[in-house]
Amino acid sequence: MIKSVVVLGGGSAGWLTASLIAAKHHDKHSPFQVTLIESPNIPTIGVGEGTWPTMVNTLQQLGISELTFLQRCDASFKQASKFVHWHTGEKDDCYYHPFTPPESFEELSLVEQWQQSEKNEKFADAVSIQAKLCDENRAPKQLKLGDYKTIENYGYHLDAGKFAQLLTEHGVNKLGIKHIVDDVIKVQSLDNGDIAALVTQNHGEIAGDLFIDCSGQAAVLIGQHYKIPFISKKDVLFIDKAIATQVPYKEENDPVASATISTAERAGWIWDIGLPSRRGVGHVFSSQYTSEAQAKADLITYLEQSIESPEQLTFKYLDINPGYRETFWHKNCVAVGMASGFLEPLEASALVMVELAAKTIALHMPAQRCVMDIVAKRYNTIMTFRWQRIIDFLKLHYVLSERDDNEFWRANRSTETIPDSLSELLELWQCQPPENNGFLSPYDLFPAASYQYILYGMGFKTKTNYLSCTQQKQSAAQNALNKVCARKQKVLPLLPTNRAILNEICTQERSFTLDVSADQSSHWQLLTNMKIEHICQELPVFFKRQKNNSFVPIALSHLTYKTLTDKPKSKAILTNELATYHNKETLAVEKLESLLEPAKLDITLNDNSNIAVLGLYVVNQKQWQQHDVKACFTAQQQQLIDQIIASISHVPKLIDRENLVRQK
Repeated sequence: MIKSVVVLGGGSAGWLTASLIAAKHHDKHSPFQVTLIESPNIPTIGVGEGTWPTMVNTLQQLGISELTFLQRCDASFKQASKFVHWHTGEKDDCYYHPFTPPESFEELSLVEQWQQSEKNEKFADAVSIQAKLCDENRAPKQLKLGDYKTIENYGYHLDAGKFAQLLTEHGVNKLGIKHIVDDVIKVQSLDNGDIAALVTQNHGEIAGDLFIDCSGQAAVLIGQHYKIPFISKKDVLFIDKAIATQVPYKEENDPVASATISTAERAGWIWDIGLPSRRGVGHVFSSQYTSEAQAKADLITYLEQSIESPEQLTFKYLDINPGYRETFWHKNCVAVGMASGFLEPLEASALVMVELAAKTIALHMPAQRCVMDIVAKRYNTIMTFRWQRIIDFLKLHYVLSERDDNEFWRANRSTETIPDSLSELLELWQCQPPENNGFLSPYDLFPAASYQYILYGMGFKTKTNYLSCTQQKQSAAQNALNKVCARKQKVLPLLPTNRAILNEICTQERSFTLDVSADQSSHWQLLTNMKIEHICQELPVFFKRQKNNSFVPIALSHLTYKTLTDKPKSKAILTNELATYHNKETLAVEKLESLLEPAKLDITLNDNSNIAVLGLYVVNQKQWQQHDVKACFTAQQQQLIDQIIASISHVPKLIDRENLVRQK
């Protein structure tokens, strides 16, 4: 039975992997355990700050609220990638790859109708409102919609270091991950070649059934231990160097870009990512076609457009070896993240590949070692296909470029550097556009909509396909294009800017205090004997001190106003309830007063909100068990008091109710 998974390496890759597996399989009643080992001496790279829309689902699977994520990770909403100077290099050369598919994409393609249009409108502008949203730096949603609810698709820009820290805390505190900070000094093997344990410097042997290598480029297990070959793709994708920096905003409320901006340069391109507090900017380039000094000079020239004295910034220099492992899952070891492969961050594929790998491992976790090799074989086939298709998609951006200012761009269009699989698709798409017709594999990382945005954003022409140009389809396509125009007029004015919604998010409360002694709302309800018997089966029952210093039994019906459905009670209603309560009361609370002691609830919800509930009283169980104390009460009263004491165990149910409401 597979009951122990050991993840080597922290950072976003390690903690995402460990957390997704733990979220799927961890249970307090199960022997299954996820352990993460990370060295205190190896810093994470942390330059990948863009995600796909898949991260929305991932965060929900982990049980992390969106508000917490945005606040803790200095995150913003990403709706697209914007490509500047990629096609011709001219001043007005730009296009978008939005996250929302073209209008009515599930039913039909708008390519033919758009190509025949006389509007001379860019493809993304014609088929979606998202390009316009990005032009105006607008958010994809209104804050009142709540966590993960939206109008347009989105991913995130985030601070990778802060994201890893949030995942660490959540993984340990909420998902039961065992965290070991130590250096691995040796790998112990079984006779069959499996890894038996990782030997650490201070914590001894850490045994496991499945080991996941998230040790980055070091690839301690898959590379150093198992010697699995690395397949270089430098002959297809030439980028092999990066220079990265963090750029402050000029003004506190400068606009936050809604898209990752990728600007083509002489032998590479510059990324520009907007976070609430800063920008992440970097230049990836090919050392074969330009020098590091020239690449830095080009980056500084770019930065001079927005800030003063960019040369004073701190720059980080990175090597990129484009490619992937020949095998990802070998024996009882799986490589995830940079240990499995790495490519230039043109379409933010790094984090999404970690998500896909971890979810696939979690979903297909082998029940026994005897079937692990079967699972591994299928996993390797799927992941190899995904890496190959990412390479095709990234290469597409270069192949379609008409830039001629550097040998870098000309070499990228050379036939011998283009994968056969991509050449075949380009030939196909000359006669018919990529559509939502099941032609692409379900394991394709990029959907047909993404191919459309890149192809037609860069001036690709597809011949008219008369099989799909029926009058009915043309009419439907024109209606869809008209709908986009109408939505631009209707939706855009309703959406705040990215900066405005992020500022509002920063002010959202994360801590609440409920004092029932002063509270006159529907957070609690008075209980008669009949109600006590019923409520005690589901919720905790406490006591509340009245203004006249007498006590009454109450049940908490809500923790915060997020679960409040009734209006706060008026003074008249409260007075009437108290009168009714005293008429029906037979618990003899006055006899209990000497046994009551103050209690406080300190609750942390799934969205990391903290709630302190004050003014509660409970029965001192030790005193209640004394015979002479119980003798003062009737048998019925003793039974009620025993039920009240036992009901305190239902506090988790109260918390679950609050968590459930907040997820809706």
